[in-house]
Parts: sequence; structure tokens; C-alpha cells
Amino acid sequence: MYKKQAVKDYGREISIFYVRAVVALVIVVALLLVLLFRQFKLQILNYEAYQTQSENNRIRIRPVAPIRGLIFDRNGILLAENRSIFALEITPEIVGKKNMDETLTRLSELLDIDDKQLSDFKEQIKFRSKYKSYPIKSKLTEDQVAIFSVNRHLFRGVTVEARLERYYPHGEDVVHAIGRMSAINKADIEKMEQEAKVTQDFSKLKNYAATNKMGKLGLEKYYEEILHGFVGQEKVETDVRGRVVKVLERQDPVAGQNLYLHLDYALQKRANQLLKEAGARGAVVAVNPVNGGVLALVSQPSYDPNLFTGGISQANFSALINSEERPLYNRAVQGTYPPASTIKPHLAWLGLQQGVIDERTRIADPGWFSLPNNKHRYRDWKPWGHGATMRVVDSIIESCDTFFYDLSVRLGINRIHEGMQQFGFGQKTGLDIVEEKQGIMPSRSWKKANRNEPWYTGDTVNIGIGQGFWTATPLQLANSSAVFANDGIRFDLQLVKEFQNEDRKTSNTPVMSAEQIVTGDGTWLDTIKEAMRLSTLPPLGTAKTAFDGANFSAAGKTGTAQVKSIAQDETYDEENIEDKFKDNALFIGYAPYENPQIAIAVVMENAGGGGGNAAPIARQLMEFYLQNNDLLPKAIAISESSAKQQASLD
Repeated sequence: MYKKQAVKDYGREISIFYVRAVVALVIVVALLLVLLFRQFKLQILNYEAYQTQSENNRIRIRPVAPIRGLIFDRNGILLAENRSIFALEITPEIVGKKNMDETLTRLSELLDIDDKQLSDFKEQIKFRSKYKSYPIKSKLTEDQVAIFSVNRHLFRGVTVEARLERYYPHGEDVVHAIGRMSAINKADIEKMEQEAKVTQDFSKLKNYAATNKMGKLGLEKYYEEILHGFVGQEKVETDVRGRVVKVLERQDPVAGQNLYLHLDYALQKRANQLLKEAGARGAVVAVNPVNGGVLALVSQPSYDPNLFTGGISQANFSALINSEERPLYNRAVQGTYPPASTIKPHLAWLGLQQGVIDERTRIADPGWFSLPNNKHRYRDWKPWGHGATMRVVDSIIESCDTFFYDLSVRLGINRIHEGMQQFGFGQKTGLDIVEEKQGIMPSRSWKKANRNEPWYTGDTVNIGIGQGFWTATPLQLANSSAVFANDGIRFDLQLVKEFQNEDRKTSNTPVMSAEQIVTGDGTWLDTIKEAMRLSTLPPLGTAKTAFDGANFSAAGKTGTAQVKSIAQDETYDEENIEDKFKDNALFIGYAPYENPQIAIAVVMENAGGGGGNAAPIARQLMEFYLQNNDLLPKAIAISESSAKQQASLD
């Protein structure tokens, strides 16, 4: 059966279409308005904020390290300079934490980076900004730079940068005087942070934003802030890999100040040579008695400070640390030795000053000394003694132990302790090196505090010949010698003579402070100085052989310090005793006698007698310095006059 189809309702369909069209239009317009508003907000309302974010993606502010100040000796010889090197540097933020280990592994294989360099780098990035680049390997060779350049596209965040790095052209000759630099570590940062918190001054921390190394020893550490200078900054444009494309703005850093020293490099070098030729461990310190400037500060064995500036290898570091010779140990300022007979002039002066003895005081010396009601014999170095007519001058010339055993007991430890402090014993010299030790000038209270024992008279007897608990540094010994040369003036010693800014103008020259010991009318010192002069001359001076034929006059005192105690029934056998137990050799003195220009101390470990070992080195250095500086007087025929003076004393 046929069914009729319904007729379409065109009106209703049109109505529905219009409704849908209007809804769609409204939605489209609404979305368009949202987009327009968003665009307005981005480009108008938040323009500055988003512009800054955008620029930060391609523009960076980075600190610029200042040029470190140079160090020169008294004659303008360059001792510490800055050399241009290529360094492989990594920016942790660009490399990313996930990719760091893989990047380091690949770089190690490519450029032969050892384990210590890797560990030092990892330690650096733990506590410093991730946005700054840090060197992982310095002093790249041309071949290494070329190898990295070929593979550069494989290492995002890794660059080769041209840097200035500290270089010491005279290496081990000067390291114990001027010190060295090495990488800034966590302890350094924590110290600066702590100081900043206390002072509320964070400028020092900011000043090291571009610096990876700092002074760790010697002058490099003591004058770190002066040498370092002030950081600058620059705005740079970078590409997507973090490489600098263009420098947009720059604020130049302020270079560190240069240091000019009292140090005489020629003398320093000669002292090193003489100790090496003697095959001795030890130290030499020379002082200008006129102003307290240190002319030489030598410690042997030594080492090359350049090993540390670029990041020392594990092999080199282990060799230095484990060496029995202890090359890292600065014997000149850290070595503390019994001063032995070198302090006999000081004790003699004290005896005269205190009225305990006078120039006519005599003692009998049978070759030993003993305390009342005590069988123990304190032996003289001369087994048969020096006879029955030993006076203070004779006892210094011939180094009579028995005279000073007796004198020390007469003085007592209280007066000795106080008197020897006037010469600087038991205290620092004021030298501008932070690692200086003060030695020990013992006293009753010192022994009680450190040994929990009372002071015995026998302790005082040992002090009389510079043994027992008394220890001094070569620096203190040289300064105490300068006190005699200065007629009783003791300077605070100084290495730096003056500072020089980047305009080559001298500024802030260090002030040399001084102290005058009690000298009375001067006759006490004159007596001691004359005895020290005769000690370098025949017929009886203990340093007569060392100064034989010298064309200048000198004053001095030898010393031989026991390292191992010898029992009462034993004798010292130098040929058969182990090297480590052999005596230390010492000498102090100054020259020329009439107008002193150099005071010196030589200490040689396990070398034997002071007259035969330390005194010859001192004589050569005195002569070398005086001759090089046109201070050497014409040859003086002094043997006859000295013999006559000795006869008059008798």
C-alpha cells in the first residue's frame, strides 16, 4: 500500500541554522576577544617583565675577574706574574645535572683529565653558583685546544677560555717567601660567608664571583685582598649553547696592587744554591738591620709553586705530601730548633745588664759543671775544659759551655725568660706571613701548663746553652742577631717594602715598628759585640776558619745543637751515629762589623758542627750581598790588630 511522505519544514530548518550560526559566531568572537586581551596583557600590561625574561634567555650579566697584582724584589726583578693560558671551563647550569657525569667522562677520555682534577672540579660546583663557569683543566696545549675545537659541538656548556694565571718564574727559589695560590675551596667560602654575616658586609664575597683561585701561603695569602683587586662585570649576548656572541656593556675591574719587597732575589738564589750544594735540609734568613727588611728567606728542600696554580696532579701531590724531606714545610718560619750556643751572647748581655757578672768575672772550667749536692755532670763540648781563666768575652769567643751553665743558674729562669723576650724569643717577629710560629721561650708557668711539672734547676742549666725546652725559628735567630747590629733596636720584620697601584703610584708603604732594649750606657753591648767579632777571627774564634781571608769584618756566633741526648758514660760518635740523630749546625752574625748592612741566621739539620758547616755558608752569603750591593769594604788587615786586642784582654 502506498504511504505519503511528509512535506519538509524549511522555515524551522532555517531558524535552527541561524541559531547555530549565531552561537558559533559568539564563541568565535569570545575566543578572539580572549586572544586579543591576552595579547594586550603580554605586549602592553606585562611588557617590561616579559622583555626581561626574554633578554635573560640570550643576555647574561657575568663578573669579570681583576688582574692580580705583581710581586717584585727590591731591585725590580719579577717574582710573581700573570700569564695567558687556555682553560677548559664548564658551566654547570647549561650542562645540566643529569648530563654532568657523562660530560665529565667524555672530556676525561678526550683531554686526559686525571682523577684529582675531576674531584677538585666536583668539589667546586658543590658550593658555588651553578651559573658561573669553572675550570676543570688549565694550561691546555695547542693540540688539546685543537682537539676540543673539533669536538666542541658535542659538549654543550663547555668552552675553552683565555685566562690569566699566576706564574712564578723563579719557582722553588722563592716559594717559601712569597707563597703560592691554589683553588678556592669550601672552607675558604665558608670563612668569607662567616665574616660577611658578622660584619654585614658581603662585598668580599661578591668580589670573588669571578675568581677561582686565591693566595694560600706566604705573601700571596697575607696580602690577598690587596693583590686581588676589585671585580668588574659585563653584559654579554649568548647563543643557545651558552657561548658569548657579543659584549653589550662592560664595567672594568680594578687591578690589584703590585708589591715591591725588601727581598733580594740574587741573595735568595745564592742561599738556595749553597744549601743544595751542601746537601742539607735547613733554612737561611737574612735581615737588613737598618730597617728590619727581610733580604732572604730560604727553606730547603723546596718545591715548584707552579704545580698548584693550574691544579696539581694526584701523582705530584702525593710525591710532595709523602716525601721524607718535607719540601712543603717552611723551615725558615715554621721550623723550631734548639738555638744552642748562638744565644750565648744574649745571655752574656743579660748577665752584664743584671749585674750578675762583669767583664772581669772568671770561672774555672774543668770540662764539666755540676750543681751543689748533685753528682750529675753537665759536660762542656771540650772534654778537658777551657782552663781556669774564662771570662765573659773568652766564653763567647771559645763557646765555653761551663761558663754559661754557671751563668744561667746565677740568673735563674725568671730573669732569663724576661730578658730573652727583649730579643724576640718566644714571640712572633711581626713578619707579614701568617704561618710563622713563635717558638718556645720556657718559663715556670709554661712548664706547668704544658708538662704539668715544676721547674727544676737542671732545666735552667740546659737553657744556659740553648738546649732543653728552648726553641726558636731561624727568623727569630736572624732578628736577634740584628738587635746586636742595631745597638739594641729590635724591628718588627717585614717582607713588603711598598705597594704600587695600577697607575704605578706608591701607596700605603708599611710602617716598620721598632723597640729599644735596655742597654744602659752601651758598654754591655759593646763588650758582647766585640766578643762576637773576635769569634770570627784567629786564634781562638769558633768561626775563624769560615771567615779566614775575608775582606770584610764580621761578628757572629756558632752553635751546635744536640738532637739526641747522650748518656753520662757515652760519647758522641759522629761517624757511626744515624744521620737523623746528628747535631744541627747553626750560625748567627752580621757584617760589616763597623757599619752593619746584613744580619743572618743559618740552620742546617743533622749537618754537624756549626763552625764547620753553617758559618761557611753565612760568610759566603755576607760576602755575596756586600759585593753585589757595593757595600764591600776594602781588604782590612785585621789579624794583627785582633791578636793585639786579644792579648790586651788577657
